[in-house]
Amino acid sequence: MYIEFRNNRLEKCFLDRTTRRKTWKGKIPDKYVEAVNLLKAVEQPSHLGAFPQFDYEPLTQDRKGQHSLKLGRRERLIFTVHEGRDALTARIEEVDTTHYGH
Repeated sequence: MYIEFRNNRLEKCFLDRTTRRKTWKGKIPDKYVEAVNLLKAVEQPSHLGAFPQFDYEPLTQDRKGQHSLKLGRRERLIFTVHEGRDALTARIEEVDTTHYGH
């Protein structure tokens, strides 16, 4: 899939190691890059189930239309998917650090 970012900060965190490490702690900076690279490598979200370490799930209720990849015990990458010109595009929406009781 193609990748786009909701804001410049999320893109800079992907591109710049120092920014990532200032934004998140522990393994989250590296898992963020892994997750975005994984999204770039797959053709559609259903293929993400082959990577159980990210615990992919399409979200429901107030987050219907969004998807998540688990980055840590309490952190998840939230993204949406839409049709692009040539392929699906994943839009990185946020890294949620509050869902799992943070």
